[in-house]
Amino acid sequence: MSLAEAVELRARCDYRGALAALAHADGVEALVARSRLHEDFGDYASARADAEQAGDAVRLAGVALAERNADEALALTAGLVCVERGGALEELARLDEAAAVYASLPDDDPLARLGRGSVCCARGDYAEAERELLVALELAESRFGAWSIEAAGALNALGMTYKYWGRFDDGRQMYERALAILVRAFGDEHADVATVHHNLGGLEHARRDFAAAEPHARRSVELRRRALGDDHLATAEDEAALAPILHGLGQDAEAETLLRHAIEILERELGAGHPETAAAWNNLAGVLDDPEAAADAYRRALAAKEAALGLQHPSLAITLNNLGVNARRRGCDGEAEAFYRRAIAILESRVEHDHPTLTRARENLGRLLEESGPSGRLEGNRTEEEAVRLASNTNEDAEAEVEAHRIATNSNETVDRLATNKNETVERLAGNKNETVERLAANTNEETAEDV
Repeated sequence: MSLAEAVELRARCDYRGALAALAHADGVEALVARSRLHEDFGDYASARADAEQAGDAVRLAGVALAERNADEALALTAGLVCVERGGALEELARLDEAAAVYASLPDDDPLARLGRGSVCCARGDYAEAERELLVALELAESRFGAWSIEAAGALNALGMTYKYWGRFDDGRQMYERALAILVRAFGDEHADVATVHHNLGGLEHARRDFAAAEPHARRSVELRRRALGDDHLATAEDEAALAPILHGLGQDAEAETLLRHAIEILERELGAGHPETAAAWNNLAGVLDDPEAAADAYRRALAAKEAALGLQHPSLAITLNNLGVNARRRGCDGEAEAFYRRAIAILESRVEHDHPTLTRARENLGRLLEESGPSGRLEGNRTEEEAVRLASNTNEDAEAEVEAHRIATNSNETVDRLATNKNETVERLAGNKNETVERLAANTNEETAEDV
């Protein structure tokens, strides 16, 4: 069969047929097309071989991104303006540079619009992310078809945005549509299928339905271990996402084992200052019995987030809330109040009014003020009415985080998103010790938030 026949089969979303049609590819265009299809199916060695034979640096950069080698992708695209370069910069959390690349690409390019939306989501601008991603979805469906993997990429990104925004039902709907497309295209053992299970687990974790979250999170870990082994970065990210869910179910021993293994790999592969690593430290703090050790882990998470994401990113609120809960356990109520108020200030104009993290921080502050009493106000300017208004139940919350992840696009890159909004930053509410602890997550992990 010819390249034209392969293109036609791909246009009909018959990816297996398209790959079979290119079995004897030998021209540059055919090799590039086959490289993309190999990458779609997760065969990165064959994808790389075809890209190298074709001598196509941009295609090779796409393979490097799928292999989680953003530095190689960046070097291969030096001086170029392409989606692959934007993806490499995004993977490295260089969001301003990534945004500039995506903005330079045509407005009718669905992958450029997907990239713009993903950067907005990573910055915590969820309304703008939704606008860009709805355009990306419309363009992908128009150009590639409603059952295309390009449409699945836009749907997954919308799911991530809605999760971080607190629109959980909308997020689940997007993820389920993406999952149906990917299972139809590749079967239920594919890497992108694992990514969507990861994200579904993170979403259910964020709304504190740990029983619903666990099957998805375990499925992603199982798929990743079989495909990549125990010491792969993607496996570690999935383990870090499963752990806070287990913490919410009271299975702290397994959660701590998973987190310590994941942190070792995350620090080795991503560095100590990466948002995924920060999320894992946040979640580890939630399972530690020693309040001082937990405080150190939370501070480490907060410092990494501030350095990578800035001082006003919504993801910080998860760890700030947890630091407040921890400060109360250590008897430092003034410190706790400052943490809660900073978390609330960051979130109030950025998320839905009933977002779990915002609600949790308000309730925690309300309980603190109520317990201080009218004669024991922490700063002398809180009213009893304010305390009663803010307090709604008896326990303070600490949360865990799970980042949501991007899946393959038309360039066939599987890019994990570190937003806090690549395990997305999803919140996890711990059921132990009456704490809800949050974790930053996406393409793989969520953070846990605690209750006091």
